[in-house]
Amino acid sequence: MVHSFALRSHGGSVVRVRVIHAADIHLDTPFRRQDADLRQRLQQAGREAFTALVDLTLEERADALLIAGDLFDNEWLTIATERVLTRELRRLTDRGVTVVYATGNHDPGRINYRASHIDWPSTNFHLHSSRTPRKVPINRGGERIGWVVAAGHQTTHESTNLASTFPPAPGPGPAVALLHADVGGAQGAADDEAGNVYAPAALADLDTGYDYWALGHIHKRQRLREDSPAWYPGNLQGRDFGETGSKGALVVELSPPEPPQVRFHPLARVRWEQLTDLDLSAAHAIGDVQAAVRATFEGLQEAGGIMPSGQDWILRVELSGPCPLAAVLRSGEERSGLAEYLCESLGALDVDVRDVGLSPPIDLSRHAGQRHVLGEALDLIQKAGHDDRLLSRLAPSELALGDDHVEQDERLTYLRGLLSGLDAAAAERLLRNDSA
Repeated sequence: MVHSFALRSHGGSVVRVRVIHAADIHLDTPFRRQDADLRQRLQQAGREAFTALVDLTLEERADALLIAGDLFDNEWLTIATERVLTRELRRLTDRGVTVVYATGNHDPGRINYRASHIDWPSTNFHLHSSRTPRKVPINRGGERIGWVVAAGHQTTHESTNLASTFPPAPGPGPAVALLHADVGGAQGAADDEAGNVYAPAALADLDTGYDYWALGHIHKRQRLREDSPAWYPGNLQGRDFGETGSKGALVVELSPPEPPQVRFHPLARVRWEQLTDLDLSAAHAIGDVQAAVRATFEGLQEAGGIMPSGQDWILRVELSGPCPLAAVLRSGEERSGLAEYLCESLGALDVDVRDVGLSPPIDLSRHAGQRHVLGEALDLIQKAGHDDRLLSRLAPSELALGDDHVEQDERLTYLRGLLSGLDAAAAERLLRNDSA
């Protein structure tokens, strides 16, 4: 019988539905800025992550795999990748797993786009390439156990609020809404004034009774609201330093009227990370710099929890603050040499080393309060950090953040940020000028 939208088997036990939720896989991203070898590895990583996604679906004995758009990157899908894609999907559909794929802005569904010309599996696979929501059943052993309602992007610039067109959740059984959309209020959501044209929606549009909203488009993993069953899984595989951290898919257990149980499973084969806030104040040799970087890297690995075996790393190391080797590490050639050393010693796929504010170690206390230009400059910086009126008077007439519609608190926060490290920078410049 049916009770509170939860299906019960003939024995009376509640049927639990398990789905895997993935999005923004972006197979065959071109990676034009990378050299040929790294570009090839990154493209291969995308294919490996997709294979790992299929493995996860089978290992979890999931009833369905839900793909919320941007499965591949524009028209860049190669024949080789298409073969991997269809082969892996058939591993699922041949075993009775339902696969539901709703197109996004990078892989739209209109007839002249690539998604409409792929040899998709003929059974248990559902392509949603129209903006009109359509429901499909989730089956297990020939019995319907739930529903997925999905809509897709027809073009690369879908401006319709597709979420608002979804019907009330069907029943009986758990009902999932699948959509590639930019929901306002999400971290990373586009600003409408900046030209948000990718199926913009509001949180209120999702209040239609679905047990779970499987969303895509925003690459940061997140739940939209504590009282909302709407999730973005983030992208499957990071592609640049704007997409750091562990990436993968969500395993979702549905047994209404209980809220969905959602857990993250890492799947990315290459992880991007930035190493910052290194203490280089006692680094008198390159080996000391390497040791500081290694300590930070190992701490990151320990804090990262479970990671896929054989995961590669691409690292950006940001050097800042006082360092006895500041003069050496300001050289691009020397930083390139350090990057090669770190790449080899850390076993990373690639390392980028940047100078974001290195300075020679200076004992500022020796100069503060002294009756010379540096002493007075340091005193002024110190006072400005505690006196908002003085800080405002010292501010330049035009600021990088702009003055239009900027609240006073925001302006002061920005100005205080400019003071950070200014004392060391002033000391270095003035002392260097004195010695010149």
